[in-house]
Amino acid sequence: MRLFHKLRARSWEGWLFQLAGLAALTWFLLRVIQKPSRAFYPCQRVAFPIASAFVVSLVSGLAASALALRRIWGISAVLLVIVGAGLYLEQNRDVTAQTAPSQPASWTPSDPPNAPIGNAKGIFPGRVTWIRDLRAASWDGKTGKWWDDKNINQDVLNIMLAKSLRALTGARSEAAAWDKLFRSYNKTHGRGDKGYAPGELIAVKINLNNSSTVADVDNDKDAPPPMIRALVEQLVKVAKVPQKQIVIYDASRVIANRIYDPLHKEFPEVRFMDRTGANGREAPQWAADAITYTSPDVRLGNSLPKDVVDATYLINLALLKGHEIAGVTLCAKNHFGTIQYPSRGHSDVANEYAHPIGSYNALVDLMGSPNLGGKTMLYILDGLYGTYTNVGQVTEKDRWKNLFNNEWSASLFLSQDPVAIDSVGLDFLRAEWGFDLGFSGARAFPKGSIVNSDDYMIEAARGTNAALGAYKPNGKEIGSLGVHEHWNNDKDKKYSRNLSSKGKGIELFTVAPK
Repeated sequence: MRLFHKLRARSWEGWLFQLAGLAALTWFLLRVIQKPSRAFYPCQRVAFPIASAFVVSLVSGLAASALALRRIWGISAVLLVIVGAGLYLEQNRDVTAQTAPSQPASWTPSDPPNAPIGNAKGIFPGRVTWIRDLRAASWDGKTGKWWDDKNINQDVLNIMLAKSLRALTGARSEAAAWDKLFRSYNKTHGRGDKGYAPGELIAVKINLNNSSTVADVDNDKDAPPPMIRALVEQLVKVAKVPQKQIVIYDASRVIANRIYDPLHKEFPEVRFMDRTGANGREAPQWAADAITYTSPDVRLGNSLPKDVVDATYLINLALLKGHEIAGVTLCAKNHFGTIQYPSRGHSDVANEYAHPIGSYNALVDLMGSPNLGGKTMLYILDGLYGTYTNVGQVTEKDRWKNLFNNEWSASLFLSQDPVAIDSVGLDFLRAEWGFDLGFSGARAFPKGSIVNSDDYMIEAARGTNAALGAYKPNGKEIGSLGVHEHWNNDKDKKYSRNLSSKGKGIELFTVAPK
């Protein structure tokens, strides 16, 4: 307020302050009213303090001068027209040829095909299972929403998940597969050769990045109810985990009624946790300093939900999609929905195109933290309707023309190796959309976000950074978190373990749908 009074004392500077504040307020409202989740975007977090100061100054000055008030609102009307017109032009302009001046016009990974980096993890080291069944993704692109029960065949999806679990572990039944997964996790974490024990909590991280209200029914890309249902059925009916020992969550977004209502009806004791904790959901109780980062410059939050910290096991249920800033958003970035303040420094972490290969990346700390990746027993990539970007509605443009003859991706991926599964996800997305991957049309995020998008995978595979040394999330050196590798070509999709029994990298294990 002291600054405001000084500005008012100088006429032209005072009006400049008012104009800047009004512009910030107008921009904030026009963007956030359309979609409340945008309030967490970095640009809106910058605009909000300026807009707030303007509102405070306006209210405090109401009694000072009726004439001044009329002038302010006269200018307001003009600015609203200007900003509105600008937004209209922004939304309707031709954005097909945008390329950032500082970015190249194409991208080739720095590491050649079949040149694995790091140490493979899992019962079958480096194994990523892939199953594709078009019967599971039957949307006609017009009728209803892609996530409707009628557009995702639950029975087919259940079979896809069951077969993938058996293929990942080499088990003959789903029950044996879960037992192997629990025992594998416990043995590698110094807990002995034992399976699931009563009382152990399992946290399941889902991706609801485009869900901001309980009434959300848009056609954006969020975790679909059938996929969550398939996993919960496996945990409850096959692995015999008590419902009350399962918490489904996205701590930064809202679990919509279309997800909560049917699943809560089927599994009334399963817990659901989201940002607001309203209407039967639980709000996160934040555990301070539950994650620390290798670099002291990271601005992401340090608090995690207490239930995640207390959980014995974590399952990372991510989505297969491109990202307008990061190139891809897969299992690693899914945990931006676990930390308390994901928008702090979001662009610093996500814009890998601005950093050369070998740059430090806080995603590695998320992947290796003992409270997050360090307790993850299973990674799942839902690719039923894989999309080229992370924002906007799923439409016909998301059909896979190059790899799947203009069909939906209709795929599901499982792994115990967090680096391998993201590497495979990137290869599929890169083969389909190339340099256009992630491009949403927003002026702020031109084409080219795919550039260096595998940096965090390489860093995680190595476990060290050239400048900072060993990655030490929570002060603990993590070593290699898994294996990174690019396949030989888009047609054959072969990794080093597919090409040779002596291979040390990834094995893409194709599961027959029938």
